[in-house]
Amino acid sequence: MRTSLCENFSGLLQRFVLRNSEAIRRNNKFIVYIILFASLCQFAGGQVNSFSREWAFGVNGGANLSRMRFNSKYYVPQGLYVQPAGGLTVRYISENHFGIVGELNYSLCGWTEKKDTLNGAHLNEYTRSLAYLEIPLLTHIYFSMGKRARLIFNAGPQIRYNIGEEVKKRIIGDENTNWIYYDDKYKVTRQFDYGIKGTAGVEIQAGIGSFILGGSYYFGLADIFNNGRADVFQASSNQIISVNLTYLITRFR
Repeated sequence: MRTSLCENFSGLLQRFVLRNSEAIRRNNKFIVYIILFASLCQFAGGQVNSFSREWAFGVNGGANLSRMRFNSKYYVPQGLYVQPAGGLTVRYISENHFGIVGELNYSLCGWTEKKDTLNGAHLNEYTRSLAYLEIPLLTHIYFSMGKRARLIFNAGPQIRYNIGEEVKKRIIGDENTNWIYYDDKYKVTRQFDYGIKGTAGVEIQAGIGSFILGGSYYFGLADIFNNGRADVFQASSNQIISVNLTYLITRFR
């Protein structure tokens, strides 16, 4: 029973990879992440400690550092765009060292561009903020670090839906010389997004609840713009690094 969650996750992950093999093939780092996570499952499955099942409910908040993975004939000089994110968290630990984490978050991401003087763009500032509702469903692994501390790892799929966007720009010179996607009419055409999310962090258990400080990486497998040969972008997926703090109230069973 102790490793059943990881076995179930492995089966789900295998089917997910087969269905999205083309998108995964574009980034070899994905394979490394899966190997590392599988090693954690094997290591944690061999640990034996006292255990009580637990439910935990709480809130999370933090910052996203986002950019896009573009494939286009247009050069996009990006920087990391820092924006807030937060939401609700639920966690169920059913076995020693293993559980599942679900969240419902409001998340802002997108990209910001550096001044481009190499390609004729008279752009002084350009940012596009994308607002999403997102639901990650992650396998949870933890290792005890004393009586009140844990080292945690989460990994699994995440689905997201775009509910809005905002463009901020300041142009110097002739605006007509800028690329087509600077046009306010060039909107997100694919609202549904999905990908893989991984998290690592430290949990501190206090009398009033648990506090988790962690960092995560989201690798989007879907494009936000149309990606045909005649379109501006052949790839346009979200890439997000997040730093967040989670507060949980735990109930044991």
